[in-house]
Amino acid sequence: MIKKATSVFKYTFSLGLALALLYLAFRNVDFSEFIEKSKQVNYTWVIISILLSLVAYYARAYRWNILLKPLGYPNLNVHKTNLAVLVGYLANLAFPRLGEVTRCGMMKRSDDVPVSTSLGTVITERIIDLFTLIALILLALVLEYDRLIEFITHIFSGLQDVEGLMWKAGMIIVIGGALVFILGYVLYVKNEKVRSFINDLIRGILSLKDVKNRWGFVLSTIVLWVTYYFMSYIIVFSIPETAHLSWVAGIMLLVTGGIALAVPVQGGIGTYHAFISAMLVLYSVEKTTGVFLATLLHTSQIVAIAIFGGIALLVSVFIKKNHEPDSTEDRQQK
Repeated sequence: MIKKATSVFKYTFSLGLALALLYLAFRNVDFSEFIEKSKQVNYTWVIISILLSLVAYYARAYRWNILLKPLGYPNLNVHKTNLAVLVGYLANLAFPRLGEVTRCGMMKRSDDVPVSTSLGTVITERIIDLFTLIALILLALVLEYDRLIEFITHIFSGLQDVEGLMWKAGMIIVIGGALVFILGYVLYVKNEKVRSFINDLIRGILSLKDVKNRWGFVLSTIVLWVTYYFMSYIIVFSIPETAHLSWVAGIMLLVTGGIALAVPVQGGIGTYHAFISAMLVLYSVEKTTGVFLATLLHTSQIVAIAIFGGIALLVSVFIKKNHEPDSTEDRQQK
């Protein structure tokens, strides 16, 4: 009952935050001008961006296979792993972070990879992506220091006592983390199934140190983020008002979008629109145009996930389960 109530609260809070940010982004928008702009879009750039997303999905699937390989799954098919990734993205549209668990469940169904093991590798993936985003933020600071600082100041300008709020948030995270750790430790000691799950999870998280194909891992990460960059940047050429934006502005789009999508809101709805439009104002892009471009960017990503994720979900129904010859059960027997 408590678990169900917690899930309802998280979903309600996430949805409420999304609606609030969506309202803030659109509150001063001239919708007649908004509709007029949609008629002037060169949708060729949008379609190219949607097709480019396939490269990003495959790069993520390929990288995930590299992490799973040293854990006893050397024969995973990148196409099948990509189906799991796509269905995971689709699940994220329904509820934030549901996709991570969903794609691990897909790997259990198709290749008998324990959820605890694959979830550990997903955590490793997210840590790598976080460090990549931090590196891009540092790059943006070098290239566009004044604009990035102004953007951050603007985002938090509506909050009173930002420093105090950060301290409170930090304390909540520390106390919450400590409670989760204590609870986890007690369950780890007392419950065999929990102990087995946590051991597999930790094994998955530490999979990076055993990766043999390190160049493949690095290159797939680079391909993934370069594709993300072009997916967002080329859409600026779809409308005349933003076609002049430089490649550096593209870096800012990528960084701002990455920060927005890190907020636990369904599909980045609201946060993406508010953050991107606020950033574009710094490049003298008018408010309505900024919100329109943010909507175009976000919608193109949603359409890509809906189309390719939907197809992946249908295809996965007909995929036969593959039992790895070197699965966890086989290793135990050995």
